[in-house]
This record gives sequence, structure tokens and C-alpha cells, in this order.
Amino acid sequence: MLINLILTILLLNPASNVYFSDKPIFNIPDIDRTAVPERVNLENIGVKTTADRFVAVDASSGEVLLDRDVNAPQAIASITKLMTALVILDLEPDWQDVVEMTKADETVGAYPHLYRGEEVLFLDLWKSALISSDNNAIMAMVRSLGFSVEEFSELMNKKADELGMQNSSFADPTGLDEHNLSTPMDVARLVYYSMEKNEIKETVTQGKYSFPILNSKKNRNIYSTDILIDSFLNSSKYGYELIGGKTGFLYESGYCLAVEIEKDGNSVIIVVLNSDTIESRFQDVKVIGDWVFSNYEW
Repeated sequence: MLINLILTILLLNPASNVYFSDKPIFNIPDIDRTAVPERVNLENIGVKTTADRFVAVDASSGEVLLDRDVNAPQAIASITKLMTALVILDLEPDWQDVVEMTKADETVGAYPHLYRGEEVLFLDLWKSALISSDNNAIMAMVRSLGFSVEEFSELMNKKADELGMQNSSFADPTGLDEHNLSTPMDVARLVYYSMEKNEIKETVTQGKYSFPILNSKKNRNIYSTDILIDSFLNSSKYGYELIGGKTGFLYESGYCLAVEIEKDGNSVIIVVLNSDTIESRFQDVKVIGDWVFSNYEW
């Protein structure tokens, strides 16, 4: 599998829109800019992806390692849920609070895992939202915290300003609204700050989660939307660890994926937006990740 992946990495000509010059600044106040990875293969200048725009950033130094069209805003779909999660953590929820699902929580789009009248713990809503990307769970958490969608979206935009996401704006907490806009660089910042929170990091790396429906005594099983959990990018055999990430899809966004990956103690954040298919977003990240770790030394 790994050999086939490496064979997909293509040597591109200088006219390619994958580039290394005039890189935007990944400006995080507390990162160590003295430990910059060194590019050791100057001939292999990039990769071929289906994603319209992407970025790979060294999480320790902020060095942009590979990028394309990184400051162009577009819809980011359910990657939005990482921002929602950060705001929820700021509100210090009661994880053992019992929440009953209502009609107001129901959304259209992705397959729901929670239904009207069911009672679950706030913790299980959190897990459902970040593991299986359940939109109803997001709506129930926002409602139970006492906010309307509009009020919560204001908190999300304030948080974006606080994190320095200058090219981002949020219109709803689920990601279903196509007006949730961001760029690869801003999403990389979102991943950086999200993965500093153990509550997020530990949840998004769970492949499966089971929880009880309190008023029916039934168990509900949910599964991660991120198949990289079971890939070589999360395999000690190949030296990789998936620190965490989030998938997203709308017609307006294409297939999106934002992750942080570690190898030999070095972490890289990779964001791909508007990949062609559900499979190609994962392949795009695999190719970029393998290229970065093959062409840079720390």
C-alpha cells in the first residue's frame, strides 16, 4: 500500500501551481521559529492532488512546507465543528447533563444518529458530533447551553478573531451553512488550537464509540468519518500517528479534510479543501503527508 502511494507522488514542472516561494506566514505566537525543518530534496517540487487548495505546515515552527491557493476563502462544511467545539469548551459545559432531543435539533443532510425524544448525556452529544459528525448533536448542545444558532455563531466569530483567523466567518455551528467560510491557512490555525485541547484530540481519534439512550436502555454505536484512523498515517509500523482532525462535505465545499499527523516526534498540519471525492480527500492527505516527511528533515 505504501509503495503504491509513493508511486503516486509525481515530479511536477515549474509551471505547477504547487509552489514554495512567497509563502504566507503561519503566525502563532508561541511556536519555536528556530527549529525550522530543512528541505532535503530540491528536485521533487510537489505533488498532484485533486484538492483545489491545500497547505502543509510544520506545527512546531510554523514553516509552510507545501501549499496551493492558501488564502482563498471557501465553504468548509463540517470542519466548522472544530470551532464549535472550542467555543463549547470555553463555556465549560456539564458533561453529565441529560439532554432530550427535540424537533428543534433536527437538521437535513447527513445521516442522524440521535432522534426526537431520546435522552442522552451532554458528553455523548459531544462524542456524536465530533466522531460521527452528527449535526443533530451539535444543535442539541447549542440549545442546551442556552444559545440560539445566531447567538452561538457570534461566539464562533469572536473566537475566530481571537485565534487570528482573519479570513474566516461562521454562520452556523454545524457546518451545513455554505456561509461558513475559511481558507487552508486559517483552518490550519483552527487545527493547531483544537489539537491543544485533550477533550477534542482524544475524541476525534476514536474510531468507534458506544453510549446508552437513557430513556430506552438501548445502546447506540457510532463510527468515525475519518478513515485515516485505520490507515498507515496512524500506524506505528510506519512511524506515523494521527493526532486528530475533521472531515467535511457540502456541494459548495467539495470534500474536505484537516488533520495533524506526527512522525518521529515531528507534527505536520495538513488541510485539503474541495477534493473531488470522499476517497480522494484522504488520498490527497496521504500523498501530501508522505511527500512532506520524505522531502524534509527536522
